[in-house]
Amino acid sequence: MASVDLDSEGRIRHANAAAAAMLGYEPAALTGRLLIDLAAPGWRDAAEVAAARVRYGATENFVLMLRGRSGRLNLIEMVARPTALRRDRPDGFMLQWTSGRPLRQQPGSAAVEPQLDRLAISLIRRREGERLNVAKRLHDDLAPTLAMAKYLVEDAAQRGGRGDRGDACELLGQAAASLRHVVAELRNISNALRPRLLDDLGLLPTLEWYGRGFQEAHPAVSIERVFTAAEENIPEGLKVDIFRIVQDALANVARHSLATEARLSLVEEDGELRLAIEDNGKGFDPALAVRSDDPGVGLLSIRKRIGATGGRFVLESAPQRGTRIVGAWTIEAAGLPAKNGDASYYPKSVGGLPIRHRLAKN
Repeated sequence: MASVDLDSEGRIRHANAAAAAMLGYEPAALTGRLLIDLAAPGWRDAAEVAAARVRYGATENFVLMLRGRSGRLNLIEMVARPTALRRDRPDGFMLQWTSGRPLRQQPGSAAVEPQLDRLAISLIRRREGERLNVAKRLHDDLAPTLAMAKYLVEDAAQRGGRGDRGDACELLGQAAASLRHVVAELRNISNALRPRLLDDLGLLPTLEWYGRGFQEAHPAVSIERVFTAAEENIPEGLKVDIFRIVQDALANVARHSLATEARLSLVEEDGELRLAIEDNGKGFDPALAVRSDDPGVGLLSIRKRIGATGGRFVLESAPQRGTRIVGAWTIEAAGLPAKNGDASYYPKSVGGLPIRHRLAKN
């Protein structure tokens, strides 16, 4: 297992042979270097954010693209391990990774780097926006409500001590109502970060729940939901990615499409698991979106996420003709028998929205 030991400033104190070999260095040559110095172009901000989060105790996995001495890019999934229990290294942390893959430079691949730059920066900004939203909800709503509940309980205790049991019971009832609001809001915040349904019941109930919530939040958009895939045929490692794709795609529908109808489907056809999100909104020119300096973090994130999980990304859209996004994964990849092996197949239309143009094969 590759690992690097960093101090509290993110400077490498020790790298084992596996980590050094992956980056093309001798272990001693990495000592004293900052993690952000090894980040690929466009990934320094991501490295800084990751190092800061680890310093403050975050332990979830994260992905960084590192650049080796020869210039080779390595996309690596890392996990942090604190070293506080070690007497010789009480103030640092260790990064370990068990998976990484080099990205080979292809002719014309220089054009990919600006996209990666924009995606990395946009993802960081979106993540910071999500944190700001959570911080505001905690500070502006939950903190005052908890303070009020505290004062109500203290007042009830004083009145109860004086024998005013009726007033004390009324105040305790008000405090209980405030605390119920806090519990409900905390559940909403938790679900926004990662729905418990996904772990407790599975992907299909979670998508149904999310679709109902989208309909309630956006009553001007009528959303049809079609789920005929079998829960047991969906790889566990793919479920959270599909959910995030749906989140991004429906966010685009709500923010940009001006649609009145949308359709979310997850089906099994011809040995493939197919996710489709389509709308009857204003649409756009996919070619112009790809060349744009700001193609939108949602669309880029969806495309990268589908590609990273071994799926095929299909985008069809045109001005005034709506938009359709498809992700398709072979069921065979999950260890199940595929019905056909036609890797060139692109999904046909699966539902009644007025989208009449041809699929753009990507």
